[in-house]
Amino acid sequence: MSHYLVFTALGTDRTGIVSEITKLTSEFGCNIDDSRMAILGNEFTLVMLLSGNKSAINQIESRLPLLAHSLALLTIIKRTTQPIKAIISECLEVEINGKDSKGILKQVTQFFANKNIDLTSLKTITEPETNSITTSLLINLSEQINKQQLQDEFQQLCNTLAVTGTFKTPTNFIL
Repeated sequence: MSHYLVFTALGTDRTGIVSEITKLTSEFGCNIDDSRMAILGNEFTLVMLLSGNKSAINQIESRLPLLAHSLALLTIIKRTTQPIKAIISECLEVEINGKDSKGILKQVTQFFANKNIDLTSLKTITEPETNSITTSLLINLSEQINKQQLQDEFQQLCNTLAVTGTFKTPTNFIL
């Protein structure tokens, strides 16, 4: 029976952090089932879902804080359960581009939340020089969602926000 652990780390970016963490993960026989890494400003961020047998998860849970301390990382470690596979008929990438203004991301994410549509990924880049924003989201659609109606309503929102919005099938969306 597999056990699961979510590991989150934050610290000043430098070469080798991911290598050290994945080395320790491998040494204890854990799998990295999912992960996201980003550099935000000068800060490194990482979130990993680890799985393994009970002994492996117990060992990695006790050793990750020591490694994190040696790498000067702030961390959170939390036990979790096996991911539940949702019934998804389609995954779409939603992209928003335009002039940045207060509340755009709030309104876009609220739009999908109001329709019970899960976001599985979110990436936003703001360019202060041009006051522009580019946001990419991955959303999961169930069969109950009318895709054309969703696109029409989303375009209305984009018009209200004075941004352009597109839906497309993801090809290589990596955060």
